[in-house]
Amino acid sequence: MEFKMITRQTLPQVLDLWDYCFEKKEEPFFKWYFENYCLKNNLILGGFSEADGHLINMLHLNPYKVQLRGREEAMPYIVGVATAPEDRGSHLMGPLLQMAFQILLNEQFRFAFLMPAYAGIYLPYEFAFCYYKHLYQLPLQTFGGWNGDQGLNVRRVPLEAGYFAAVYDGFASWHHAMPLRTEFQWQKLLAVHQLEGIQAAIVLQEDRIVGYMFYKVHEGVFDVQELLSLTVAGKKALLGFAAGHLSSAGQLSWEAPADDLTYLDFKDSELSGRLKPFMMVRCLNARGALEDLKLPAGLTEGECNLLLTDSFLTTNNHLLHLSFKAGHFQVTSTDAAEDVILDMGSFTQLYFGAFTLEELTAAGKARIKQATGADFLQKLFPKGNNYINEYF
Repeated sequence: MEFKMITRQTLPQVLDLWDYCFEKKEEPFFKWYFENYCLKNNLILGGFSEADGHLINMLHLNPYKVQLRGREEAMPYIVGVATAPEDRGSHLMGPLLQMAFQILLNEQFRFAFLMPAYAGIYLPYEFAFCYYKHLYQLPLQTFGGWNGDQGLNVRRVPLEAGYFAAVYDGFASWHHAMPLRTEFQWQKLLAVHQLEGIQAAIVLQEDRIVGYMFYKVHEGVFDVQELLSLTVAGKKALLGFAAGHLSSAGQLSWEAPADDLTYLDFKDSELSGRLKPFMMVRCLNARGALEDLKLPAGLTEGECNLLLTDSFLTTNNHLLHLSFKAGHFQVTSTDAAEDVILDMGSFTQLYFGAFTLEELTAAGKARIKQATGADFLQKLFPKGNNYINEYF
């Protein structure tokens, strides 16, 4: 298999494979993605047959920036991962990812993320879940009478970023690892929402927008694409607005933030929903990520010998001494006995704040040899309140 970056000359093969695996060519998203986005704003890596030149597999690298532990981290979003049906079963995903990782490492990326159709494909390559959602699928009438406090006003608005950006940024102030939605990212998101018939509502408290909801009513379901609110009352007002659609929908579907507690007000606990794994992340350069780590406030002096194992990227295996003394943080190689052992998937979850070291240890995902070093590592990586809602 020969790896090449896709060009205009080879793009038709990408279109055919996407049509086979994902959206069809006549669908609005397909047309927008390949006419307005591909090769203008992203890169596509393809694996080609050396025998006849056909496209065997591909992945798309879409650019994002994420607010990670107090700093901006550029991260590619891997989408459109697909293999031609006649080439499946030949274990060709590994070589494709290996090449993609080398390209990303050359460009100084330290992490990449993706939304798996099936996690089992990516677990062997040490991707790990770092984002979850709270999934609600329940009768719409559950929210009947949920109008929020007096003084709130819900109204429908056009799909223009000015209505939503301040709420998104405010929500980010108490959440972690959220993608930055620049003007470009908002334009991209809202253009696709427009094509797919998504509508928008905002909730105002006096003249201030405190929440918004993207939604679509179809086939008897009120489908919430995104609902963010800076106040509980604003959220309830938006859900009450949704309940006003009982004449056209009987069910509500909503993938809420993982920390959402709306279910605490439900009279029927059977409707409480469930936690849904959503997005996986892969660390490509653990040492670089540690060297650029922004330390948590109030960190006390300490040290840890951390053994990191990576079964897929051999250059990402490290035994490192982490030390914080006299206000200075150092990451150095060492040959001393390890205090903590983490594989790369578990390290990624720790770094992203998806789980604490204590939680990973209890799940058998971390091994502790020395409690003192483990205690410092636990303090170095406090848990985050992660949220992401990007699909391409």
